[in-house]
Amino acid sequence: MDQLVDGYGLRERMDELDITTGWDQTVGPMIARHTKRVRLRKGRLSVKVDSAPLRHELGFMREALIEVLNRRAGKRVVEEIVVE
Repeated sequence: MDQLVDGYGLRERMDELDITTGWDQTVGPMIARHTKRVRLRKGRLSVKVDSAPLRHELGFMREALIEVLNRRAGKRVVEEIVVE
């Protein structure tokens, strides 16, 4: 199955699906409630939130979130997080 996914170039899309669907569980209900969009492209996770103080707080949590998300994925998928 992995060869098929890689052969059709779907690995990045599957990784994106895994990371974005796990976002709510990773960050908890309060942050999830204020998250408007999560998108992963080429190792860059873009997160849009509706609160300036939360955006600031997530900026401080970037490294920890990268570690937790990659551990959840079982490999290095997220290289950086951009909070909008």
